[in-house]
Formats: sequence, C-alpha cells, structure tokens
Amino acid sequence: MIEKLRELNEHLIELNIHDEVNLKKYQCIQKILTEEKCFLKMEMEYAYSILRDLGISENNLKEVYMELIDIKNIEN
Repeated sequence: MIEKLRELNEHLIELNIHDEVNLKKYQCIQKILTEEKCFLKMEMEYAYSILRDLGISENNLKEVYMELIDIKNIEN
C-alpha cells in the first residue's frame, strides 16, 4: 500500500509542477513516505490528512489507514 501511495504522490507532484504551494506540500509528503513505517510513527489525524491530500476518499480512509498500520503489511 505504501508503494501505491508513493506512486500516487509522484503523479501529484508532476501535475502540480507549476503550482508552488501544492508542489511543496507533495514534496513534503514524498519525504515522509520514504520511510516504510512512517504511518506507525504519526498521529492518526496527521495520517488521515496525508491520505486526504493524496486523494483517498473519506469512505476509504479508515480501511487504507488500517492496512498501512497493520504490522503484517510492513516490510522489515
């Protein structure tokens, strides 16, 4: 799942290359997503905010978040 989010974020960076504000936001998210266990280390509200910024629908937020923090899905 984290890899899918990285790809989605990369696409959003490309789409916002001329929008300085959004470009900085997605570059910041890119730095966060470099760490495999980043969602385990942040508050749930912050994680939800990142997922929203990446375009995850409100209906899927909890499901995606739960998958991201499920230790079985995290590479060692």
